[in-house]
Amino acid sequence: MAGSLNSVNILEEKGATRAIHFEDVGETSVGYEPAEMEPRMNTQTILAFMTLCASFVISISGRLSDIFGRRYFMITGACISFIGTIVGATGQSINQMIVSGVLFGLGSGFQEMGYACCQEIVPNKYRMWAVGIFDILGVVSQLGPLVGYAFIAKTEIGWRGAYWYMCAFHGFFAIVMFFTYYPPTFHTKHKHDGKTKTQLIKKIDYIGLFLFMAGCVLFLLGVNYGGRQYPWSSAQVIAPMVIGVLCLVSPGFYEVYADPPQPIMPPRLSRKWREVTMIYVVCFVGGMLYYSMNVLWPRQSQLLFTGPDPIVRGLYAELIPLGSIASGLLLAFVCPKIGHERWQLVFLMTMETALIGSLSTVGLNDRVQAICTIVFLSISVALPQLMSFAIISLGLGDEFKDDIGCAVGLAGTFRLMGGSIATAIYTAIINNTFSSSLLGEVARAAPDFSNISSLLQAAALNTAAAYKEVPGITPEVIAAAQLAVKQAYVKAYSTTYLSTLGFGGAAIVAACLTKSTDLGMKNEKRIVILENEKKASEGDIKGNAA
Repeated sequence: MAGSLNSVNILEEKGATRAIHFEDVGETSVGYEPAEMEPRMNTQTILAFMTLCASFVISISGRLSDIFGRRYFMITGACISFIGTIVGATGQSINQMIVSGVLFGLGSGFQEMGYACCQEIVPNKYRMWAVGIFDILGVVSQLGPLVGYAFIAKTEIGWRGAYWYMCAFHGFFAIVMFFTYYPPTFHTKHKHDGKTKTQLIKKIDYIGLFLFMAGCVLFLLGVNYGGRQYPWSSAQVIAPMVIGVLCLVSPGFYEVYADPPQPIMPPRLSRKWREVTMIYVVCFVGGMLYYSMNVLWPRQSQLLFTGPDPIVRGLYAELIPLGSIASGLLLAFVCPKIGHERWQLVFLMTMETALIGSLSTVGLNDRVQAICTIVFLSISVALPQLMSFAIISLGLGDEFKDDIGCAVGLAGTFRLMGGSIATAIYTAIINNTFSSSLLGEVARAAPDFSNISSLLQAAALNTAAAYKEVPGITPEVIAAAQLAVKQAYVKAYSTTYLSTLGFGGAAIVAACLTKSTDLGMKNEKRIVILENEKKASEGDIKGNAA
């Protein structure tokens, strides 16, 4: 297990990056947006490019690393992310920040393989433990929201400090990985079949590769355009989404009937429909809740509960990473002892759906309910996502064990796609419900105010400057309008959470159709032996012989 330490570096950019890309600059903390950047930073654009790049890199890098070995893919991902932190920290324009987001997406796509790497180097019966410990070690990343807000509140460097924070741990662990992580080399993987890199490169399914990449890019572009740059009914949204879906489906049919030697998405994985395919459905729906929750909750907490103090905002934003860390602990030390993974998933999906229903009842005076609910919801959302990685890898069995990178990578892709779709849907629901509710709330809050149309326009912006421009405005009317804005957002978030219940129901059904891990797979076997372990073993043998 000499290489397991390096899993620390294979962190998703869900902590410190989140503090920058959709908490600290624009999405939830408009007041902290870097003033030197014009035009106004569009964090949704940055997130869109991050997701686009990560979505196809996760699966493709997983498949290619199954064939060629993981070491240099992992090191490449670490280096790309390291460069992304520097580009972001020194950013002077929106284009430079988008480039930083692209680099983070590419780097995190490679690094997502960590969920496969940490499992293949331990005995099968410890795979859940390995995934749990891997997630716990991500505490450096999980502190990102709080660290980001602390830089903003307490230092002159401001939001750039969060990028330098990421730069430090990415750089350090990239070095650690380079010197200590030695998974099986290409020669070790192919010593029995004798194939060369050139032979395997020629046999890669480039048609399937192109279709999969094009499908991911087009579909997610359409999703991210919808309701923002263009209406959902416009050709600019519908066309890329439809073409994207067709491109994503095409490789499955092509690789079944053309039977390429090295398929990007091996059709044989679909034979394990209960052990693998249904888990992908759980990952997809779970991603709809996990990634979108990271957008919804920080914004909701700032609108309804927190004051202007950045540290308080950071503490509220930290509730979701706290739940993820707790999920890692549960997965490592509790879930393996319970077993019956299918019923664990059913329970967690049911709990998740019930808690989302609870969030729909949160009002302005329900701070404690909101905090408790979001912590337990974070656990119930993150835990099945982590558990799914172990269930999939063990569900492959000995027959398909060499496809673990591809199988786990596809789970990551489905999770990201679900998150992107849900974020677009939820954002549209919030905006539409808020707009439709605001008029009634403002009218009730200030029924005697003569210039209600101007007040409504100011309330839509909800800034001091906007209220100042309203003729005849008084402090009492401003306070009433601000309360009306909060009430409109309460309705908007309630409607959004209610809309997710259908997805939760689908996740429960999918969980019921999964299959618990075969007890025979929970054994002492390991998929790989690290190269440095083999050298140490050979050295011991030679020493004993001497």
